[in-house]
Amino acid sequence: MATNQDYQISPSSWNRFEECPRKYWLSRQGLPRKASMAASSGTAIHNTVEDLCNLDISDRDEGEMGWLHSTAREALERNWKAERQEFLGTPRHPRWKSEMFSKAHDGLIGALGFLFEKAGLSKRELSEVSIQSWRQVQDIVLETEATLESDCGRMMGRLDLLLLDPSSSEGGVGWIVADLKTGRPPRSGLDEKVRRQLLFYRDLAKQRSPEQNSITAEGWYSSNETIYVAHGPSILEEAIDAWESMKVTEEPFQATPSESACSFCDWKAWCPDWWISRSEGLLDGSRMFRDEVTELVRLDHDSGAALFERTTPTDQEGSLEGSDYRFGAILKGKALEQIKQFEQDESGGYLFLGSVRVDGTIVHMGDWSEILPWAPLLKSTSY
Repeated sequence: MATNQDYQISPSSWNRFEECPRKYWLSRQGLPRKASMAASSGTAIHNTVEDLCNLDISDRDEGEMGWLHSTAREALERNWKAERQEFLGTPRHPRWKSEMFSKAHDGLIGALGFLFEKAGLSKRELSEVSIQSWRQVQDIVLETEATLESDCGRMMGRLDLLLLDPSSSEGGVGWIVADLKTGRPPRSGLDEKVRRQLLFYRDLAKQRSPEQNSITAEGWYSSNETIYVAHGPSILEEAIDAWESMKVTEEPFQATPSESACSFCDWKAWCPDWWISRSEGLLDGSRMFRDEVTELVRLDHDSGAALFERTTPTDQEGSLEGSDYRFGAILKGKALEQIKQFEQDESGGYLFLGSVRVDGTIVHMGDWSEILPWAPLLKSTSY
């Protein structure tokens, strides 16, 4: 029986905590969310697969052909539009890339190919799929976008698909917990974070349905049309141990800066440890796309030419001072609008520059970049 808890552990929050406890702590502070095209595109694909799996075709002729191609595209266009609205309504977002729709469509076709395979159907063009064939696919789908919660109420996850596995050899029909992946596929085996996520879903499904003997966890990578199976013992006890450590406190959790933890962290503008590590050379600051903490020296509103001075940390709490390192930058689009707004507000202070592009001696900022106030968070806002 579930107990009332003030927080639950999910695969994403657990992975974030393992990667860097401070990153997890910051993610729980209600800070402005950041949207990404990759995530929005993936969600549109996921939602379209769900729509097609739940499509009512009970009154259609089983021999009808040529319907799935147009139906799938229309569903993707509808979900693409919904994701665009969500994306643009998110406080922090780059430019919406309409040109990525064709890539999303390719990803959808790859995802549907996995369903054909699991239903025992040969690979085929969407225009060649009959109503009867799609019914065969729908017959193996038990749940879409299912929410799984542990008996104790401390763990929860949302899996993409729960399927029948007619090929199971372990007595009776098995189940497949499938998670659709639209990003970069692994070079060899599954990444440990993805493996943990899949086993988490598998174990919650087993706990919910203990009578089910065979449940397999699979990651479906549409980009290379490859299925990766996650193997391993139950991780629920390990998850409970993690849950005990993840209760948010008033003081920030310890940071563990690293290239993997910091490279794509959304919360660097609020984390003094990241900038300290960068300044001490513990993190790479020489990549083409990099982040900076600076003070604006001057800005030409007409040309977008700006001069910034890189800052130097003076303590562990995010206090800064100037340095003798200055760099020029050309700002366009959203980045120029943001820097003008900061000047207009006359708020002063230091600035976090996200995703500046360094091309030789020239720094560029545009719609892919962001500018935020440097605001180290030293006390919880939700404690």
